[in-house]
Amino acid sequence: MGEPELKPIRQGKKWGFQNQSGQLAISSLFDSVGGFSEGLARVKVDGKWGFVNTVGKIVIELQFEQARMFSNGLAKVKLGNMWGWIDKSGKFVEGLDAESYIDKEGRFITEKDYKNWGKPPGTS
Repeated sequence: MGEPELKPIRQGKKWGFQNQSGQLAISSLFDSVGGFSEGLARVKVDGKWGFVNTVGKIVIELQFEQARMFSNGLAKVKLGNMWGWIDKSGKFVEGLDAESYIDKEGRFITEKDYKNWGKPPGTS
């Protein structure tokens, strides 16, 4: 059986998560949230992002200016002026410069490929 399906829910000005039955599963304590991926969801409080698990415990400290969802065990985050990849323990495993581009499959692509993404071949 897979992980419980929790969906973001807004109550007033705060966000939490509800289960498939519509019951509140994680209290609405967050300024913003993202959906769950690989058992973790990104959450924002007072301008900083971190990650919670499916029972609402903060497992990666609220410290990032920006954060993306986990894919293949890694999440792209911005700490100060540095972008990088963190693992599920919150440790940086690779730094990125701010001009790194990633396609839908998580592969690095060039800026030119990124700008031409979705355009018919031969157009710019």
